[in-house]
Amino acid sequence: MKKAIAQLIFISSLLCIITTGCLKDDNFDNGSIQSTHNTGALIKPIEIKLTAADASNFFVLAVDNSNSDTTIDLVPINLATADAAQEDIHVTVSLDSILVNDYDAANAADYVTPSSATYTIINPVVIIPKGSHTGYLQIKFKALDFLGGNWALGFKIASVKETGYTLSGNLSTGVVAIAVKNQYDGTYHSTGYVYHPSAPRSLDEIKELTTVSANSVACGFGDLGGAGYVALLTVDPATNKVTISDYSTGIPIVGFDSGLPGSNPGYTPQWSGSSKCNNTYDPATKTFYIRMGYLGSTGWRISEEILVRQ
Repeated sequence: MKKAIAQLIFISSLLCIITTGCLKDDNFDNGSIQSTHNTGALIKPIEIKLTAADASNFFVLAVDNSNSDTTIDLVPINLATADAAQEDIHVTVSLDSILVNDYDAANAADYVTPSSATYTIINPVVIIPKGSHTGYLQIKFKALDFLGGNWALGFKIASVKETGYTLSGNLSTGVVAIAVKNQYDGTYHSTGYVYHPSAPRSLDEIKELTTVSANSVACGFGDLGGAGYVALLTVDPATNKVTISDYSTGIPIVGFDSGLPGSNPGYTPQWSGSSKCNNTYDPATKTFYIRMGYLGSTGWRISEEILVRQ
């Protein structure tokens, strides 16, 4: 009996080893996605670090409107190791418009690469200084030239001059959208009500609405914006009608123009401003009247808000 148990343990251990070997990630093994490696010398990946929370490496830069030349640190080039650089590291970064096209196709977006006449890349060879982790590709442009369009630039790491470094396997490319802050971008005082099957509550929040495109801003849902619940508010400048959709969170946020849902579960107005929330924008008072919701596991969650520009 003991012999049989010992054989079973041996076979189970062998299967674990075989299975683990089968599941190894090539990018992990060759060190292209991290600096801590299973075997061999320390791997030193170089990456484009536009986003910290996910691997999409897509970032929207909103800038104030201006007719003057502005130079900014646009693309952070990062040494992804625990220790800082032991020498100056020279990283060549190149433009790649195909990255913008691919992002559009994957996300049903309509970004366009701007004409090279509208901007200047200051340093296509980015230096990560000795003693640091990050250097920046800089760009010079006039914000006015980007007003009213959905512009984006794709970047990729082409090479590293010094030896001993590896291009990141999943963060060697990135896309930056340049959006001139539109007229809706700013700080708002939001009052209203959150309808919830088990946790209904009044709403009183200070919110930052940030530019996404010429006529749209990102807005946190109710009091959940910090938890990743973000809606896209798009204003029709001719009618001031607001269209509501999800903003890259995977939560299908939609607008309710004509009233609260009558089922799943049904709701009745719970505050004095409910009837005003018909998804419109008042340019005279710089006020949004919003009703939006998403379907949770136990029914609709609805946020009615009046957002007044501060």
